[in-house]
Amino acid sequence: MRTGYPRSVSAHEAITAIHSGDTVALGTGCAEPLALIEALVNECARFHDVRLLTMVPASSCEYAKPEMAQHFRVLAFVASSGLHEALSAGRAEYIPCHVSAIPSLFTQGYLRPDVAMIQVAPPDEQGYCSLGISVDYLLTAIKTAKTVIAEVNTQMPRTYGDCRIALSDIDLIVESARSLLTVPCAPIGPVEERIAGRVADLIPDGATLQVGIGGIADAILRGLDRHRKLRFHTGIITDGIIALVRSGDVLPPIVSTVAMGSQVLYEFLHENPLVAMHPCSHTHSVDTLARIEGLVAVNSALQIDLTGQVNAESIGGRQVSGAGGQLDFIRGAACSPGGKAIIALPSTAGRGTVSRIVPHLDRGTTVTTPRTDVQFVVTEYGVADLRGKGLRERAHALIGIAHPQFREVLLKAMSLDTAVARAEPT
Repeated sequence: MRTGYPRSVSAHEAITAIHSGDTVALGTGCAEPLALIEALVNECARFHDVRLLTMVPASSCEYAKPEMAQHFRVLAFVASSGLHEALSAGRAEYIPCHVSAIPSLFTQGYLRPDVAMIQVAPPDEQGYCSLGISVDYLLTAIKTAKTVIAEVNTQMPRTYGDCRIALSDIDLIVESARSLLTVPCAPIGPVEERIAGRVADLIPDGATLQVGIGGIADAILRGLDRHRKLRFHTGIITDGIIALVRSGDVLPPIVSTVAMGSQVLYEFLHENPLVAMHPCSHTHSVDTLARIEGLVAVNSALQIDLTGQVNAESIGGRQVSGAGGQLDFIRGAACSPGGKAIIALPSTAGRGTVSRIVPHLDRGTTVTTPRTDVQFVVTEYGVADLRGKGLRERAHALIGIAHPQFREVLLKAMSLDTAVARAEPT
């Protein structure tokens, strides 16, 4: 539909470019184009079987509510709380895919969008708009879409890196000045602090870090203020990085593909030369990561079994997150000279009533990271280095960092496990 220069229209006029049966790639995370989405939901009667592609949407996902079922079908690369009920009810569907591989789904035609519906910062003097806080796979979606609709928001920070699109690549623009979606910082308690301290001990000065989002990630960042010459090549930037940049010794550029946090974070990112936002085809590429010396990747988990299999995306068969970029970074760190791959998690869930270290993953649970890729596992009780260990040694190492009240049960389960029992010396 490219016309050479975009037309400025209302949100309700913009969505007339969408037709029943279309596939629409939405801006992701905290960069969902809310004015456009509200118009789409308000005009839902006009649409039937429109597929909406998204990842970690930070909104309430009104397009996935029960009354929208005949109008929209949601496909998510990574789930969020706004989609949990819709996923359980079948109105939304999870697409298993590593973040690094998502752009190829567009370029190879498996999920080629008819429309890319995005949010950008106002154009600069050269006529380019920044994708701001959410780049991920959107540049590829824009290039492969037939129509590009952009909500141009004065509140979107202009970020640097490979994250710009020319006005001539946009068909329709909708001007906006509404606040971006924000994500509150997770609480940091004694458990998170103890885990963070153990992880910090594994991180040498001069390392390049990848950390995620949540209380453990923020605690780790807070505990690195005495480290020197740190770099970041990560999938997400959160508020936790601000204090570290201001008090620590962080070397530019801070490379990421997404930012999620507070308004303070967005102000920090605006025209900040320390930060470079890139597509996920770069940030999550194992080839790129393998060339980074001393890459330390820190990821979380919901469960890990006694052989080292990691579940980071489902609970009782329910999809609550996604594969995301965990395995991308774990394999990248494993290939990095001097790199380390770390899984950090509390030893228990359910206020101490459930062990996260389990004999076997629950039935129907997804293996996010295979046991063959797991190196370090950290809880508040210690560090288990699984490299080079057999099944029996792995089980003992993991039981050693489980919560003490569950160790006896785990030891008994280990003795009853046929595969592990065969590994016991005679």
